Amino acid sequence: MKKKRLKYFFFVIFFFFCLVYSYNLMRGDTYVNYGFSYAILQGEIPYIDFNLVIPPFSPFFYSIFLIFSKSILCFYLGQAILLAVLFYILFQLLGKKAWLYFVFICIPYPLAMASVLFPGYNFLLLFLLFLLIYCEKQEKSDYLIGILLGCAFLTKQTVGGLLFLSSFYYLFSNYKKIVKRFLGFLIPVFISFCFFFFTNSFPSFLDLCFFGLFDFGKGNFTVDSFYLCAFLISFFYLLIRIVKRPKDIANYYVFFFASCILPIIDYYHVCLFLAAVVFLFLSDLVIQKEIAPYCILFVCALNIIWIVIQNLFLTDLKIVSYPNFEFSMLSSKYINIVHDLDTYLESQEKQVIYFLRGSENYFYKIKNNSKITYFDLPNYGNYGYDGIEKLLKRLADVKNALIVIDMDAYSSSDPNQQYIKEVASYIQEHGKKVYEISYYAIYEME
Repeated sequence: MKKKRLKYFFFVIFFFFCLVYSYNLMRGDTYVNYGFSYAILQGEIPYIDFNLVIPPFSPFFYSIFLIFSKSILCFYLGQAILLAVLFYILFQLLGKKAWLYFVFICIPYPLAMASVLFPGYNFLLLFLLFLLIYCEKQEKSDYLIGILLGCAFLTKQTVGGLLFLSSFYYLFSNYKKIVKRFLGFLIPVFISFCFFFFTNSFPSFLDLCFFGLFDFGKGNFTVDSFYLCAFLISFFYLLIRIVKRPKDIANYYVFFFASCILPIIDYYHVCLFLAAVVFLFLSDLVIQKEIAPYCILFVCALNIIWIVIQNLFLTDLKIVSYPNFEFSMLSSKYINIVHDLDTYLESQEKQVIYFLRGSENYFYKIKNNSKITYFDLPNYGNYGYDGIEKLLKRLADVKNALIVIDMDAYSSSDPNQQYIKEVASYIQEHGKKVYEISYYAIYEME
């Protein structure tokens, strides 16, 4: 028992170190996901005070870890605990083969699997997937499984909805189990609908999370050829496994979980799917020898090598702390830009709207202890149906304010760029340029 406790304590400490330091540069959408929970603790209402294109379960769940402190370190610590719980589930399902999963999930290159470790709704969806598979294997209550399916739907509506349908498809002829799961599913959904009713946010929720999917698909469809190949290989393996094991419900959950890669087929989304497929692969693998010490040593060595590589090729990186963003790894150039921008904006004493890449908006807002606004995630598809027009109408009402534009994002020819350039163009046409700091241009709306 003592060894088991030490094992999970090791996971908490190790993953916290990875999130804060060794894999810090692979954080992806961490700042944005952190910002959602931060905004809720600021008393803001999702879909009304700030734009959110996912159902509310993930932001509210992660906000629990920020109750005593809004520091991102608490966000990371909560995620490290979740990862330890995830490995508890994996050890129940895989036995000692879970150590091999530990090795796989920490790979930073050429597959960026370590990106899966970071907190957010995508990780929470993977967590719920494994929890569902565990409950299915242990034949837990259908009401409980239904509740988990409801939580998955409220984490990411597209993927969670398909997981819900896959469960019903698998149990098509067992009406009693279907009814129980449906009733369980309704419990978290009903709680969410009560929240929408009392906050009058249901119309905005529908617009942002469902009607806006049409805009999101048109504006964000991108394909990384390397990760597309990785997806196709893993998906082919999954199809073979379904043919060989047609009665294993885990196959169908993972099959529908594949929808997590759409419409952005890149390292982050494909690695999420690979994390599920590798679980199935390890389920079939037979191992006789004790592998824990070798896996721990390998992963620790992998982290050391990765840290050395980062310091060799990214020597300009420094560790700096800001309010709520302690121990951030940033380049000296960016640290100077942040200082210069903050100094100028503080001297103006005007309302400031940041129209930067999403994660940067949240960085500036949170470190300044400011509220998140509807302008702070300016990506295609994040403003509901016909969202660009809605955003332009809001900007037309902005008076006596400074707006900071990211000119690098505006001028970028990268096809994967999600930054709404049409709105940046509007700001330049209707505002007066008053200052410029590096790639930031500041416009005054009079």
